[in-house]
Order: sequence, then structure tokens, then C-alpha cells
Amino acid sequence: DAPFEKIVGVSSGLDATVMINKDDITNSPKGMVKVPISNIKTGIDLRDEHLRSKDWLNAEEYPYAVFHLKGIKNPSSKKLVNGEKVKATLVGTFSVHGKSQEIEVPAQLTYFKESEQTKARTEGNLLVANAEFSIKLSDYGVKVPMMVVGKVNEEVKISTNFVASDANGGMSPCSACNPCGTKQMEGKCNPCSMKKANPCNPCAMKKG
Repeated sequence: DAPFEKIVGVSSGLDATVMINKDDITNSPKGMVKVPISNIKTGIDLRDEHLRSKDWLNAEEYPYAVFHLKGIKNPSSKKLVNGEKVKATLVGTFSVHGKSQEIEVPAQLTYFKESEQTKARTEGNLLVANAEFSIKLSDYGVKVPMMVVGKVNEEVKISTNFVASDANGGMSPCSACNPCGTKQMEGKCNPCSMKKANPCNPCAMKKG
């Protein structure tokens, strides 16, 4: 928000990846949401150019704003049930303009089991996420240019909404030969590595 007007920036092309256990969302969730700075539109082309410039977010050198999910705490329910909303706090790192800060984000998660209605959007079980948080530009090394001091607020509110599908992996609790998705996996029970895999830990990155 600016003192005299509300400036809304909208970005398309959001890229999100989420790995979450729907039976216990606090059990080692991981994820990433990446937004191209160059895609942010405020409704005024000249203002968009200033936003992307070196004086502001410097999209050429730092092309993305990224949130890395590291944990989920204080959920209203640990289990995702079809159609029921779960409020929780997402814990992770937000990075923009070459700087990163640990943040906590209030969010609402809603799980939808695949149905004819959800297939109209995309295949697979769906996870709808809505979140809103605020950042201070100075925390990320962004200085408000003198020409707009007093017109642009130091604090920026960020809202995000996305839909994730497990059609190609993600969200499912561990299963014998398909740790990442709901569809039957072909071939050996080791989609990520050349080494012998623990079926619940194919990449051997974390204790399974």
C-alpha cells in the first residue's frame, strides 16, 4: 500500500512444487514457490519498468522471488481431509533481490480428492494453498528511490494462491513402489537414483 493509493502487482507464471504427507502435514514437508519478477504487472507499464529496474528489484540480476518451505506448524488439523480447510503456519525462507530471510506465513490449505469436478481443472488429487504475508523492502536490500519516497510504503503485502496436483508426484504419503505419487510406477522401485533404494526414500537424501 502507498499512502495515497493502493498499488496491486499481479504475476503470472508462478512455479510451485510441494511434497507433503496428507496424513500428517507436519511430517517433513518440503516445497518451493518461484515467481518471475519480470512478470509482475501493476497496470502501468512505466511503473512496471521501474519495478524491474536496477533501482528497485533488479529483475535482470535477480529474476525470481522464491519461497522455500521448510516446515509446517500449528495446524488446525494435521490430516488433510477431502474438502476441509486447514489453517497452518508455513515456515521457510523467502528470497528476493539477492537477500534471504526466514519467515512464517499464515496459510490455508484445502485438499480435494480427484473427482469429475476437479478433473475440469487438472488431473490428480489437488491441494489448494492460500497465503498472505508482509515483508519490509529494507530487509532485502531494496531502497525506495528518492523520487517516490513518501509515495511507496516500506512494507509490502504479498498474497499467493496456487493449486498443486499429485498427478506427476507429490503430496502422497509413502507407499511401497511409488513414494511420490498416486499412479502406478513402472520399472524398478528407484525413480531418483542409480543406487539401491529404500522404497520410502528413493533419493537417500533424508532418513526414510
